[in-house]
Amino acid sequence: MTLGETQALFHELVTGEADPDDERLERVFRGSGELATYERIGIYRGMYRARLVDALRETFPNLVRFLRDDHFTDLGEAYLRRHPSEHHDIGRFGRRLAAFLLRHPDPARPDLADLAALEWARNEVFFAAESAAAAPETLAALPPESAGAARLEMAPSLRVLSLAHDALALWRRLEGGEPPFPPIPGPSAAAVWRRGFEVFHCSLPLHEAAGLKAALRGASLAEVCSHFANRPDPSAEAHGALAGWFAEHWVARVRAPGC
Repeated sequence: MTLGETQALFHELVTGEADPDDERLERVFRGSGELATYERIGIYRGMYRARLVDALRETFPNLVRFLRDDHFTDLGEAYLRRHPSEHHDIGRFGRRLAAFLLRHPDPARPDLADLAALEWARNEVFFAAESAAAAPETLAALPPESAGAARLEMAPSLRVLSLAHDALALWRRLEGGEPPFPPIPGPSAAAVWRRGFEVFHCSLPLHEAAGLKAALRGASLAEVCSHFANRPDPSAEAHGALAGWFAEHWVARVRAPGC
């Protein structure tokens, strides 16, 4: 076996892609007086799984608080079997956990997928790139006849979540050490963002979340504001929402038509 083939086999054995009784094992690796070959490999295999589950614990602290350590370990290992690590950055390992919980929900706690989505978004924005904050005057300075075609370039550290349960209320109780309450169903939305080294999140009205998602997709200002069309006072509510986005530094740049 070449060095590259040996390294590939060791990786397969440690990550679980190859069985410990693989016929190649004894040809390449050796046991010791105290441990058989597969037992020595098993040490690395166990350490690999444990480190990945520990990485999940660091990313989803309130999910850990809810499930307690043993149950979270079971969840982490089930997730690892379905979604082996694919990235050199161990911090990326949990990116599919919310979707995994959505596909395999606990019938009594379907809101855990939303809690995981919130915690993953908080993790993502913490590591997102810094950006400048646009002043609201840049929008006001656009000619009225072309303002509708302008586009808002949003901060890289902003995320907008569509949730099936009130995960923010559950997060607050777990963060405060309070016992969780039963799931609160119903569509909701949240914004998650960072300022400096601090991560924030807040609930959003569904129409504002839709407008904010349109802005994140690069939609024109007219299309963004169209999501307020069914509100009692569309102009005032759209103006208020936009003012809030600038105040929270969610808008990095205003792109004039043609730019």
